[in-house]
Amino acid sequence: MQDVTIDRDKYIGGSDIPIIMGISSFKTRWELLQEKVGLLENNFKGNVYTEYGNVLEPQIRDFINKSKKDKFVEGKDIVDDIRCHTDGINKTTVLEIKTTSQIYENLDDYKVYLVQLLFYMKYTNRKKGLLAVYERPQNFNEEFDEKKLTIYEINIKDYKDLIEEIDIAVEKFRIDLQKVKDNPFLTEEDLLPKEVIKLSEEVELIENKLAELKKLEEESKTL
Repeated sequence: MQDVTIDRDKYIGGSDIPIIMGISSFKTRWELLQEKVGLLENNFKGNVYTEYGNVLEPQIRDFINKSKKDKFVEGKDIVDDIRCHTDGINKTTVLEIKTTSQIYENLDDYKVYLVQLLFYMKYTNRKKGLLAVYERPQNFNEEFDEKKLTIYEINIKDYKDLIEEIDIAVEKFRIDLQKVKDNPFLTEEDLLPKEVIKLSEEVELIENKLAELKKLEEESKTL
């Protein structure tokens, strides 16, 4: 099992993508920026959910290799500031394995997983991907159950718009990362576009006026 936490601050990895895109409930983009710069320490060392995933991952990969007569192996690819630790990879396909209690009917509902897989596919030059979603039982039974596994087949040509969205988010993150490195005293608000800051100020002004009007309305009713 690879230790994906080593030198994590030096690279942009697949698990960073949902955070960078603002669709992760685990961590904010600003927190990730601070961690990469070294202003905030990442104290997460794993929990029962990640430990369970580590136990099931090789079992799921072995099952897929046997059922599909394939040879997926764990992969580690580094391209400049990009690092891809894949759960499985072969000559044409990237395999991403997830164990979760949140099960959906549609692939698009797994966007937080899908963007990570597509990121790996792009930077390892693979046109195909497999997203293996395993329903984690409440009792954390570590014995693999084929019935709890759903496999989605991905073709990179079907997700051009989403890949572009990923690319834009990654490039913007690089820019902001450099800004924070150059000036560690920057705040999250400092990284917002001027148009957004101006709009936020206008919204705040309108909210204050609405509050004043509401107060006047209550006074009028009283009178």
